[in-house]
Amino acid sequence: MTAIAPAPVDTTTSNSELGHIYCCNPDLALCGTDISDMAEIDAEEEVDCIVCNDLEAHPCPTCAN
Repeated sequence: MTAIAPAPVDTTTSNSELGHIYCCNPDLALCGTDISDMAEIDAEEEVDCIVCNDLEAHPCPTCAN
């Protein structure tokens, strides 16, 4: 059986107001979301992105910190 694959979801731009975490690249969240157009939140505010929360405990794939 052959079928057409669905169009991929664009995860490079963020329309949400989720709080994200970044490491060495302030324009790219740990989850892969482009956060270059988002305002930086206070470090004490809760991060809403569950993927960033999960990845925070692991070394950064870019700088290994």
